[in-house]
Amino acid sequence: MESVIIYNASNPLLIDKISSIVFWRRSADYTDSSVFLPNNTCGFGFTLYGNLLVKNDSDFQVMPKFGTRNTLSKPSEIKTSGDFLNISVRLTIPNGLSLFTKIPMNVVFEDQAMSLSDIFSKQEIDDLVDWLFHAKTDLDKIQILELFLVSKLTVYQPALFTALIAKIHDVKGCCSIAQLASLYSTTERTIHRLFNKFVGVNPLSYIHLIRFRTLLNSSSIPNSDLMNNWVDLGYYDQSHFIKHFKAFSTKTPAQFFGKNPSEKVSDFYNL
Repeated sequence: MESVIIYNASNPLLIDKISSIVFWRRSADYTDSSVFLPNNTCGFGFTLYGNLLVKNDSDFQVMPKFGTRNTLSKPSEIKTSGDFLNISVRLTIPNGLSLFTKIPMNVVFEDQAMSLSDIFSKQEIDDLVDWLFHAKTDLDKIQILELFLVSKLTVYQPALFTALIAKIHDVKGCCSIAQLASLYSTTERTIHRLFNKFVGVNPLSYIHLIRFRTLLNSSSIPNSDLMNNWVDLGYYDQSHFIKHFKAFSTKTPAQFFGKNPSEKVSDFYNL
């Protein structure tokens, strides 16, 4: 059995920063794996019970119980073990963890995962997890988690960075770094520096991700129209479009949007 319950943030200081807090439960007899597609909204999570495992090459590796996951660049296949409970924080700003730590995001997301004890102090995370364990209800756990996040909310993101992110989303990834630099009277080097610090991937990779996510949100488009209108999606040619789509999903668009396209893709992560 699987249960996914999504809550909105309640603390006024976090409402515009956290899109949701997700309680993800699975029973011990749930053995199926799921595919998580690249996503820009989930920052970090706490596995209070059981284990979360991600597939590397041919084997599944146990992820840090309290940590981040690199969700921006490639899909991953996951499964869980034991009676499982994970609390994940979805952030409105890409890799919004940068709002809570001064560690550059390209360092945090250099590997597939990083323990939160390597970002905050081990004592802070130990205390937080202990409080989460002993909280009786989901809402009690949310209040504890929000109080911790507010206490860490110290980093200001530059206006240029937030403007760049807003523009990329507004044009649905149909832009170039050169165009952004010209629009905001800055340099491509500055844009790269901002994305390394606050997102963790280069701006071109992020632009490609937003195109991909936009396409998923438009999955009602008939496959024939989708394949014939790759220019409208900001691609130079069809092969370029297929290559980038496959990099994010492991499937061609025709395979993904065909019959039973994403039967193993997890709703938890790909809404």
